[in-house]
Amino acid sequence: MVSTFTVLFILLSLMSGMFVFSGTNAYAFQDSVIVGNFPRDIDIDIILNNLYVPNYESGTISVIDSENMIVIDTISINNKNSNPTQIVVDSNRHLVFVSDKISGILTIVDGINGEIIDSMSIGDSLWDLDINDKNGKLYVSDLLKNEIIIVDTKNLEIIKSIPVSSSPWSVIVNQKTGMVYVASGISETIHVIDGDTDNLLYEINSGVKSWGLSINEKNNTLYVTSWDSNSITVIDLQSNQIIYEIPIISGAWKMSTNQNNGVTIISNEHTNELYLLDADSRQFQTIILPDSPQSITVSPFSNTIYVTNPLSNSVSSVTYEYDYFESTPIFKNIILDYESDSSNLILEVVDGIFKIPQRQDIDTDLISGLLQNIGVTGEFDGNGIARLLLDDYNKKKELQPETVSVPSWTVDLAMMFTDETEKFIIPEKIDCDDISFSSIHDIDNLNPFEIWLKILPICALS
Repeated sequence: MVSTFTVLFILLSLMSGMFVFSGTNAYAFQDSVIVGNFPRDIDIDIILNNLYVPNYESGTISVIDSENMIVIDTISINNKNSNPTQIVVDSNRHLVFVSDKISGILTIVDGINGEIIDSMSIGDSLWDLDINDKNGKLYVSDLLKNEIIIVDTKNLEIIKSIPVSSSPWSVIVNQKTGMVYVASGISETIHVIDGDTDNLLYEINSGVKSWGLSINEKNNTLYVTSWDSNSITVIDLQSNQIIYEIPIISGAWKMSTNQNNGVTIISNEHTNELYLLDADSRQFQTIILPDSPQSITVSPFSNTIYVTNPLSNSVSSVTYEYDYFESTPIFKNIILDYESDSSNLILEVVDGIFKIPQRQDIDTDLISGLLQNIGVTGEFDGNGIARLLLDDYNKKKELQPETVSVPSWTVDLAMMFTDETEKFIIPEKIDCDDISFSSIHDIDNLNPFEIWLKILPICALS
């Protein structure tokens, strides 16, 4: 039998380095290359390994060999006074689609020989665009008309236009489901379009004026950035509910997700930083760049980020180290070898904590206190844990969202404390304001089930 104090010592030793990701997740600048004036966007042909960069003020597209980081071609747009704005690449057919914010022209380029295939005048002020890799439908936002224009890229014909809320800044296709998501930069609305029927299905309230979108297909979540918001909103696409708000400094906009490893990268123009989130939406690293980063794309086959720097007219490549880390494989054997009725419960708690998107500066004293509580008593003291979490919440409450969804693992843990769960109504959301938390100050007189439902959710641990 492993002693209580041995288990505690091992757990605390592991926990002390658990959230210090920067030491084991290093990064390195590979290279930078000069392109045209004010590169606004970037995308990659994953088969050719070519990067395509629209230079907004030069009227050109720079083609970069991503392995050697050298410009191998510069494509001039034939349209007079062209302002190539955003870009998306169809790697299957090696086609490059470029929007123009000023002229409303969609340009189609042969990515192999650099020749312009067609120029389609389809709107007034084209901005973002994305393509369904399976059926070739292209979705383009028009900032002036406030609509999404759907283009059949096989026949180069407009299928239809869909009216949306003002300033559709971001459009993204979920390649797994075919659903299309459109962010409004003025309202707090995200429109959802059925990619099969091309009908507007419903709206999601993001809680912020949405500018940027990215989808993590591994866990079916949608990331939302807002230029003036101090958080990244994470939405569960199964329930269409906000599940997390990750605190950051305002200035984040563009994002990109590596669907192979689930890592999402967010650029912040104000702080000259890249934020890296793992597959479970936990921020594991911040990369500081010398220039103001804007658009980014990633290689799905390597941990490489390509980022545009409009103020220096350049594109940089950055590589990072990433190993997906779960708590269960590390803790399971240690905890289960500890012969106690609390073993499974301890494992549930630690595993549950690891599913929360943690900040890099997480308060490890909180986690240490939780484990000490378990190790010293040999059992789980619900009220003692509640005090720890409440203290942590009070220290960080100015960073908390107003409401959060109740995670299922929290409910499962709460149910372990009572056989009378039918008496309690399990809420879908928890209010995180002072009024709703006032009832838990008298912790000793509350049912442990209520304590866990009210305190353990993300309000207290984020």
